[in-house]
Amino acid sequence: MRNLLASATLFAALLFAGTAHAQQTVVKTKTKSARNAAKTAANATTTPPPAPLAPPVGGPQRPGGPNAGPGPLPGGPDGGPGRGPQGPGPKGGPGGPRGGQVQALTDVRGTLTAYQALNDEQVYDAFVLRADGAPADTVHFPRHIGQQLMAAAKTGSAVTVSGFRQAGPDGRNRFHFVSLTSGSQTVADARPTPPATPPTETSATVRGTVRELRRGPNGRVRSLVLSDQTVLQLSPIAVEQLADKLTVGASLEATGAVRTARPGEALATTTPARVVHAETLTLGGTKYLVR
Repeated sequence: MRNLLASATLFAALLFAGTAHAQQTVVKTKTKSARNAAKTAANATTTPPPAPLAPPVGGPQRPGGPNAGPGPLPGGPDGGPGRGPQGPGPKGGPGGPRGGQVQALTDVRGTLTAYQALNDEQVYDAFVLRADGAPADTVHFPRHIGQQLMAAAKTGSAVTVSGFRQAGPDGRNRFHFVSLTSGSQTVADARPTPPATPPTETSATVRGTVRELRRGPNGRVRSLVLSDQTVLQLSPIAVEQLADKLTVGASLEATGAVRTARPGEALATTTPARVVHAETLTLGGTKYLVR
């Protein structure tokens, strides 16, 4: 009987010891798991994300890699001369103000002595204003109000012009048009109204030799005059990259869109030159995409 009681006591002690050990193991396991989770969270918080890959040196490449053959030259469809809105408005041509730029306006009274077309398209875009006791000013205005201006103020009219002065590409100050008053009529710069029916562009293929390189106020080539009097306009980046090939006497072939007159424009001649915005150009047996 005494031996049986001792055996029962020993079994109870072993059972209690096993249970305590199992609980301690569970506690340790939970503690270790909690520490590992805290360490993982800390690493995720302090470790910065991987840096993005750097772009290739030298800017974007032509399709096929840097050693690919002649392909599209950089520049969007509005890169070439004559693409996009014209004139000195918020989104106007060269020398116009940038969007949001503040300009101090000046009123100048004088005589409008002549209208001028300072572009390849032979569209009136400026007039000469002569004020008493001051040098003559060339006032640049948006092309789409040419007809309104010429109807309101004939050559020789006394006018008051409101505008601002700003340095042009050649570094000279230019007077930019904002409004003109002649008698009881006032013409102000405004965004052109989109036509109900957009003009239809026609494509053309021209061939010939370069007769003349026309340059802008900054001295850079802006267009080519061919042997048949066609004016071929190229984007500035195309002119820069093909400068060694664009020489007087060079033979070429080009395709592109023929420019048509926009609503409101006033032409300086009854027989305007054909102006083509080049999209492809073939020089020396190599064809380039230049649009």
